Amino acid sequence: MRFFKENKQEKYDKERFYGAYIHDLRRYYEIPQKDLAKALHVSKSTWSKMESGQQNMDYGMFHQCIDYFNKVDPDYDFNENISKFMEAEKWIDYCLNEFINLSYFDKLDKIKAYLDQEENKHSSAYFLYKIVEAFYDLFNKKGTMKFIEKIITSGYFINEYHLSILYDLYGIIENHTNLSMIQTQINILQKARAYAQQINNSALLGLIEYHLSYHFEDAQDPLNALEMVEHSKNNLQKTGAYRRLALVQMNEANFYLKLKIYSKANSIYDYLLTQENQIQNNRVQNSIYSNLAWSKFIQEQDEEALHYALTSRALDSTFPDIYIVLAFSNYRLHQFDLARQYATEFLEKNFEEERAVLIGLFMKLVLAVLDQEPDIASLSYEITSLLPDFRAVELEIPFYSLLTDYYKSQNDFSSALDAQDKLVSYLKFDFNFH
Repeated sequence: MRFFKENKQEKYDKERFYGAYIHDLRRYYEIPQKDLAKALHVSKSTWSKMESGQQNMDYGMFHQCIDYFNKVDPDYDFNENISKFMEAEKWIDYCLNEFINLSYFDKLDKIKAYLDQEENKHSSAYFLYKIVEAFYDLFNKKGTMKFIEKIITSGYFINEYHLSILYDLYGIIENHTNLSMIQTQINILQKARAYAQQINNSALLGLIEYHLSYHFEDAQDPLNALEMVEHSKNNLQKTGAYRRLALVQMNEANFYLKLKIYSKANSIYDYLLTQENQIQNNRVQNSIYSNLAWSKFIQEQDEEALHYALTSRALDSTFPDIYIVLAFSNYRLHQFDLARQYATEFLEKNFEEERAVLIGLFMKLVLAVLDQEPDIASLSYEITSLLPDFRAVELEIPFYSLLTDYYKSQNDFSSALDAQDKLVSYLKFDFNFH
């Protein structure tokens, strides 16, 4: 279905665009509904129905509105060129393809150049432009759920393709640690999946199922996470999205790692290393090495963990957790100068991730233990209070191990046993991860 073709359905779509667009424009310029209705000699109730889509707005009324806003802002201009609609559709397809194939990293300037052209924004493609804008924000690790929600609640989009994209963006554009919020995002992504299933788009389905898998992981639901991984792998294999497929397989390995099925996790990681030539992307390769480092770290294979962590770091890793491996694996190997070096290095960096706050506190604890500071109670308490909000970091093993060592060195065996008990409790096999 295309927007401005002359048929009954498209005429309805055009009129639906008029009301939704003017509604957004009026709110942007902060014009009260009653003032605009009065200026156009329309009752407030009639105008409210036109903006909400309960009553159609015709072409004449739409252009009266455009004239009104031209007077409010002389720089405002509406581009009536219908080709802008088709152009924006292609940009949505382009962004989605780049996202699925993890090839958008060096395309940001190209997308921004499209967005920066004012004539592309205020046109028949206004709402499609908003989707491209949402992709751009996501690619830059920005954007909000509120922004996506406004696009959805405009009522403009009824097409399953656009709705599946919007609900997918809605479910992932913000990172949350709160379990109720994560469940909300899962519900949103399930809507996205339902729309994608209606149009049988395998690539889009695989992407959404990948996003669902890691949200199920965040919700401590490994069985549903693994089920989504299987669906995602099947759909992405159909489309040849090998880079995205590598991330899905890496997620699968991470799930097995958390379930303490190490042999399965290791076999997947080893397989991914053989696929480097096919992946040919530093960011994806970097992620593989980071996760391999963590896998070896959890299994206390510290020399291998450090090898993969340093390889990831050489590829300019921006994953803050890699410093837990660099600091604590060196600590366990009694390479205390290196442990100190990496803990200090982390604290001198400005990681943007929210989890970096917790990791930074752990690095301060590493330094405090190495310096044999007499009192680490407040620092320990601060880390403990944050652990439930950052389950994905999995800091418990190095944290409780470090506390045990510290209290033993202080001959405080009661506190050492308490820390050791907490570590044992954490390590117990649990389908809720921890």
